[in-house]
Amino acid sequence: MNFELKAKDISFETYILTGKINDKEILNNLIKFIKDNKDNELSHKTNVKGYFTGFQSLTENIDFLNFIKLIQKHIHIIYQNNFKVHEAWGNICKKDGEVIEHAHNDTTAFCGILYLSEGGPGTYFKHYDLTINEEIGKFVLFHPYLLHSVQKIKEDIERITVAFNINQIKSWDDLSKIKWANNEI
Repeated sequence: MNFELKAKDISFETYILTGKINDKEILNNLIKFIKDNKDNELSHKTNVKGYFTGFQSLTENIDFLNFIKLIQKHIHIIYQNNFKVHEAWGNICKKDGEVIEHAHNDTTAFCGILYLSEGGPGTYFKHYDLTINEEIGKFVLFHPYLLHSVQKIKEDIERITVAFNINQIKSWDDLSKIKWANNEI
């Protein structure tokens, strides 16, 4: 058997963008939704060692979709193509909870976190050696390949977040089946 293998390191640009929203109604509604919709079968079984609402639980949530619309101008700084909400879920970590280091390699556009609490250990991005401090309403948008984690929580707190994965709209996607997408490019 004959074969040929070529290997080459390829570098590409990544990004981390932070911002903040102040819409108390959206923030409070998302907190309530997450607290009321914990999936006990999936909690503590993902990279998030805490309570989890399920990967699709917020994809059609009106408050989450309104949040995406609010930050659309920020999104265009890092991503100019049309996109759709692929996954969106809530997390609650308490004392001894943590987020194991991981990336979102299957995501085709960008990822994000919306913080609904403050005082937690922050999200650490290994490639940048950067910790994003948590504030209510603060969000971070980042490249899917970036490794990120949250150290074990030592205080008696509730760390509440929304995490989301956004995918590029492909020519074969049926837009009539997508609850919300940006297609205003």
